[in-house]
Amino acid sequence: MTASNGILALFPFLVTGSLPVAVMRELRKRGENVVVARYLPRAVGYTMDPLDDFAAENRLIDMYDHLGPTGVAALDNHCGERDIGLIVQVGAPWAYAQISRLKERRPGLKMVDMLYNTGPHFHSFGIYGPVFDAVLVESRPMVDLLAGGRHGAAVYQVESGVDLARFIPAGRAVEPASPDLVLGYLGRLSPEKNPLGFIDIAERVHAALPWMRFAIYGQGPQEAEVSARLENSPARHVIDLGGFVDHPTTALAQIDVLSVPSILDGRPAAVMEASACAIPVIGAPVGGIPELIEEGRNGHVVAPKDVARLVELLSGWRENPARFAALRVTARAVAEARYDRIRMMDRYHTVLTDVLNGPARPLGMAAA
Repeated sequence: MTASNGILALFPFLVTGSLPVAVMRELRKRGENVVVARYLPRAVGYTMDPLDDFAAENRLIDMYDHLGPTGVAALDNHCGERDIGLIVQVGAPWAYAQISRLKERRPGLKMVDMLYNTGPHFHSFGIYGPVFDAVLVESRPMVDLLAGGRHGAAVYQVESGVDLARFIPAGRAVEPASPDLVLGYLGRLSPEKNPLGFIDIAERVHAALPWMRFAIYGQGPQEAEVSARLENSPARHVIDLGGFVDHPTTALAQIDVLSVPSILDGRPAAVMEASACAIPVIGAPVGGIPELIEEGRNGHVVAPKDVARLVELLSGWRENPARFAALRVTARAVAEARYDRIRMMDRYHTVLTDVLNGPARPLGMAAA
C-alpha cells in the first residue's frame, strides 16, 4: 500500500479493548495510511477509547452530524482529501446506505465488511452485500454461511488470536487448585453474551454444589439489569459482580474456570485469553466457540441449560485436583499452538492490503 492510497475504517463508536480498533492500530504501527471514523461519541454501558494516538495525527474523523444522507457527501470529501482507496465497515449501521451511494460516486473505491456473527449487521450485509469487494469473518460457521451467497463478495476467514506474552498464567491459575472453585463470566453485558443466563447457571450450580463461588466481569447495556437480578438472587452471597476491569488478565487471575454461555457469538476473545492464562473454558455450542475448544484439553462444550453436565465437570475437578492441574497445562498448550496474535495481525494486514491493491469490483447495487 502506498501512503497516498489509504484505509478508512467506519465504527459506530470506539470501545476500549475492541479487536477492530486493535487491528487498525496495528496497521498504522506497520506504516499503513489508516484513518478511523466514529459515528457516535459514546455508547451506554461501554468505556470509550478516545483514540488519542489517531487524533494526534489528524486520523480521527467524527461523523456525529452525518448519520443520514449528508454522510455520503462527508465520506466523499474525506476520501478525496485523504486519498482513501478502501473503506472498512466495522458495524456502523448508518454507514451501509451511505457507502452504497458513495460507491456510485467513486466506483474505484474498494469496500470490506467485517462480520463476527449473525447479529443485526449480518442482515444489513444481506441487503448491501453486492457493494462490497470482500467480507472478513472469524469463524468457520460464518464462512460456510456466506460462501457462495448472492452478495458475490469474496469471503476471507481471519482466525483471531491473543498476545501470548501478556496473557500468561497468574493468580489462581498458578496456585494449587482451591477446593472452592470460582466459575467466572468475562465479557460484554449484553443479550447475545447471556450474562443473565450465567446468573441462572450460578444459582442452579450453587444449589447442587454449595461450595462453588462465582464472579462476573464486564460492562455493557445490561449492566443495570444484571445488578438488579443479582440483588434478588438466592445465590447473591456467592456471586461477585466485579464490573469493568482495566485488562482481562485482572479478572482472569481471580477465577478458576471460565463460562461462556453465549446465545450468539463468533470467536470470543475471552476463550482464547482464558486458555492462554491456563484457565479451562466451558462454552456454549454456538458460533465459533466449538472450534476454539478442544474437548478435554482446554475445556468442554456444554449447553448453558445442561447444568447436570456442568455440575459433573466441576465436582470432578474438585475431587481430582491433579486432573484439573493437568487441564490447566494443556489449556496453555492449546493457546500457544493456535491463538497467536501476531499471526492474526499478519492475516488482517495481508487480506486488507490485497483487497486495496486489487481491482475494484463493479458496482452491483446501490440500495436506497
